[in-house]
Amino acid sequence: MRMYGWGIARRLLVIHYVFVVVLTLLAGTAAFVEARDRGFTETADRMLSVAAAMAGSPLVATAARSSDPTVTLQPYSVRVMKDAHVDVISVMSPTGIRWSHPDTGEIGDRAAEETAPATDGVPFTDIGSGPSGPWVRAVVPVLDPNDGVVGLVAAEAGISTLHTVLEAHLPAILALALILLLAGWVTSRFLGHYLRRVTLGWGPEELAEQFLNKDAVLHSVREGLVLVDRAGTVLVCNDRAAELLGIPRHGTRAGSACPAIADLGLAPGLAELLASGRSVRDEVHRVGARTLLISQEPAVPTSARVRSRAVGLATVTTIREAPEAAATADEGSRPSRDRANG
Repeated sequence: MRMYGWGIARRLLVIHYVFVVVLTLLAGTAAFVEARDRGFTETADRMLSVAAAMAGSPLVATAARSSDPTVTLQPYSVRVMKDAHVDVISVMSPTGIRWSHPDTGEIGDRAAEETAPATDGVPFTDIGSGPSGPWVRAVVPVLDPNDGVVGLVAAEAGISTLHTVLEAHLPAILALALILLLAGWVTSRFLGHYLRRVTLGWGPEELAEQFLNKDAVLHSVREGLVLVDRAGTVLVCNDRAAELLGIPRHGTRAGSACPAIADLGLAPGLAELLASGRSVRDEVHRVGARTLLISQEPAVPTSARVRSRAVGLATVTTIREAPEAAATADEGSRPSRDRANG
């Protein structure tokens, strides 16, 4: 995904959306699988109970040994099926021939499903899938007084996907996800407004480019450059300015400490000028053996992104070293100008 030019808030919103969607998919899938497995287990236990109860009925055992089991078992199977809320109850011979079935056309046919374990006298459950969805089936043997297998009872019920979804609380999970997405969007709106105000609308890459460009310019210009805010804190001081002023170099990396003018140990007149923020042009100051020409103006942002905030945010000071002769002439003429002004 290409994010260059995107604001920080927009990026955070996309990350938030991806996180919520992925978390919802994982949580929803886990909840659905757990609810499905639980539903299979509960339904299998219920089918096994229904089939075992019917297989233990003397009526079924007696009908299974009669000459025409269908006469007795078909109406009885239908009644039990309705009372127990089971989709299918079928009674079969030990070889799998159906004696009863909800679809009377199936009576007399051999069951296609597995019956071998019950034929051997062992109840079992089975899970399968049909056109209407997954189903759970239990098969229990019908035993005679001598524990011989004289028939089989199969009880079957389908598993509703909607029921599984509700059991997994998927609607609640989706509702929570929507709330989180909406909360992220609202938060992003407020955060985006704040970040656009404090970053002047620049994105992370643009801010990095601006910083690198500024850092390259500050280190390459031949004049000293100092930026001082209204509180008298030195925000920017390039290497040339530090050299001319005789102060330690001030780092330009984010997080580096910004010194106050009062802590730089400058001469009183020079410190007063930098702290005052007043506009001057080529004012002469002596720093050690150097004669410096200092110009100072309010720093006014010109970017169109600033819009109505085009007010003085700080003071920019340029410092250059003057030829000694020119400085001497200027200093010699200053008393004459002062007397003339007087």
